[in-house]
Amino acid sequence: MSKTVPKHVAIIMDGNRRWASSKKLTANKGHEAGVESLEVMVKAAAEFGIKYLTVYALSTENLRQRSLLEMRFLFSLIKKGLEDKSPSLDKNGVHLRFLGDIAALPTEIQKSLKEVEQKLSKNKRIYLNIALNYGGRDEIVQAVKKANKQTSKIETKDIEANLYTDEVPDPDLIIRTGGQKRLSNFLLWQSAYAELLFTDTLWPDFGKNEFKKALTEYSDRIRNFGR
Repeated sequence: MSKTVPKHVAIIMDGNRRWASSKKLTANKGHEAGVESLEVMVKAAAEFGIKYLTVYALSTENLRQRSLLEMRFLFSLIKKGLEDKSPSLDKNGVHLRFLGDIAALPTEIQKSLKEVEQKLSKNKRIYLNIALNYGGRDEIVQAVKKANKQTSKIETKDIEANLYTDEVPDPDLIIRTGGQKRLSNFLLWQSAYAELLFTDTLWPDFGKNEFKKALTEYSDRIRNFGR
């Protein structure tokens, strides 16, 4: 592993449905494979010394545009995934937090999210943030509204204090799998000086070795933070 390890890596996990289609499987099978890939990445990130890992699991657009049937399956998968994977996450020292408009999710899902957050709240080896019903523009708007109630002269620090990621450092590296080259409304404020890396590999195929290659490429880049 290279000596320059990013403190915070964010990943846009794209390609589950295309992966399933390429194998003549249902979209649901693709999402299930995506969950397994996430578990592998969390363990790898902890092994590589990454302190924060943020993943884009469900956008506000996904929630509005996907079919009701697919959304029901996704919510069921989230609930089952939390139940099945939380012991492994706990064993690996994972502190879990969910980012987004969680209050708009089904009550049963909200309950499951809170329960697993509480269960893993004392872990400190790696901080995993899962963005659910998340939209970067909406996050900024809500942060400005909250800041406006707190002060008459809003500054950068006031907005940052009201973002979902208020306790998380900005990402050093953002990886997007699946071939698309855009942020898709993910961490728009926080990504100001992040290094971006795009790969054609679909998320279920993005394994530990490719993750390591991405981190090696990051270590070869020179970051000047806009200077």
